Amino acid sequence: MEKEIKNIIDNFKNLKILVVGDAILDTYIYGTTDRICREAPVPVFNAEEEKYSCGGAANTAINLSALGAETYYLTVLGKDSNAHELLNVLQKNNVHCEFIFRDKSRKTIAKKRVVALSNIILRLDEGTVMDINDSLEEELLQKIVDVSHFVDAILFSDYGFGIITDSLIQSLESFSSSFRKPILVDSRNLGRFKNIHPDAVKPNYEETLQLLNLPKVAKNKRAEQVMNNAEVLLAKTGADNITVTLDEDGVVLIRKGKKPYCLGCIPRDSKNTIGAGDTFISALTLGLASRLKMETCVEIASAAAAIVVQKAGTTGCSNVQLKSYFNPIPKYISNNEEFLNTIKELRKKGKKIVFTNGCFDLIHKGHIALLDQAREAGDVLIVGVNDDESARKVKGPDRPVNTLEDRIAVLAGLQSVNYIVSFAEESPLQLIKEVHPDVFVKGSDYTETSIPEMPLLKKLGCEVKIIKSLKHISTTDIIQRITDISEEGVAKNEFRKSGKVVPV
Repeated sequence: MEKEIKNIIDNFKNLKILVVGDAILDTYIYGTTDRICREAPVPVFNAEEEKYSCGGAANTAINLSALGAETYYLTVLGKDSNAHELLNVLQKNNVHCEFIFRDKSRKTIAKKRVVALSNIILRLDEGTVMDINDSLEEELLQKIVDVSHFVDAILFSDYGFGIITDSLIQSLESFSSSFRKPILVDSRNLGRFKNIHPDAVKPNYEETLQLLNLPKVAKNKRAEQVMNNAEVLLAKTGADNITVTLDEDGVVLIRKGKKPYCLGCIPRDSKNTIGAGDTFISALTLGLASRLKMETCVEIASAAAAIVVQKAGTTGCSNVQLKSYFNPIPKYISNNEEFLNTIKELRKKGKKIVFTNGCFDLIHKGHIALLDQAREAGDVLIVGVNDDESARKVKGPDRPVNTLEDRIAVLAGLQSVNYIVSFAEESPLQLIKEVHPDVFVKGSDYTETSIPEMPLLKKLGCEVKIIKSLKHISTTDIIQRITDISEEGVAKNEFRKSGKVVPV
């Protein structure tokens, strides 16, 4: 099943998706406040850095692209600097922007957050939120019809900011009945899309309560409340499938003619649920476009959301990360293409990569101390592990004691280790070339002159860090002690059999 799901996720790269909806430019202005203004009792903010990202349907388009799909985005922007910055972010994330309309009478929606010491002290909102004019409605409708001939699914991402108007939805009713591919809707007001009869919709809990006109209940009662109103939700949305996201309480799946049920998905140690809904609907869209069963679509979408909420800040889930989630040992990367893509992503994010290698046969506190200090030398620690055959060549015919699978499972349980990769050669030269680490770590049983890979490391300009090993702790010593205890036990047993007194 794991291999099957990974193949499905791989196939996302062959899909084309159209996203229609409101675009938001998220601007973060970082700086400091260290004094009060003379003109008024307010802090003076010293701006130091400005970063741009996308919100709304634009973020959904980026999520689809990150998951591997060829993504086309249809919206209306103004002819202003905010539109310019938003288009730059979209293009950097490989979203097709040729279907985006520009209207000088509209102002691009932007949310500017002023951040000091990781705290948002002010948010400035601007932009046109009134409905687009009749002429633009007609152009959007025609573009949807034109693009529908070559895409595998259409996702309407509606934030109520004037792009998807009531009259546009009404015009889409006849189109949707003839469109033979999945149509999905993510909207703050799903009732507007009822007559389109979407294949799937994704309300969160608050949006669900709005549809049902019901009050909130205790967290442990939310899933039950939603399931008890399944038929009402189906009637009010006109959808074939409804996935109600309940953050850490999972997802309630409602389908026509079937009993609703709840799937647990989001880990409770989540750092941030911002953007998880966009990730969920993106993965769900790709699952339906792949013609998968709804249960499998929700499983994949839930996994993508689970990855996102464990990251700090608004972010997405990549195709590589989603495939890794379905590994029996998520930190272990067995596929070379997947490994190279992971390295590429880390480089793109500017991460400082640390690499170390070894057999890691019987993990002891010396190993743990080495790996802890190695992790502190950078942002990400990659551990190369000798496979069983190469470990025998390095350590002798009686080693390793533990198989590669067992050694990887133990390493994966260590917090200091981010990624694990195995290699078949005695020396990880090829692996080092592929990783091109910023820092290479070895224990103090090595010196810079005795490290076999030193010429390559110098050529790559890699920093070499020798970490002092703990004294009198080694795998060889542990094995010898076990052997001595075993031999002593055999000897005592022989004494007992002979009827002699066992020496103490």
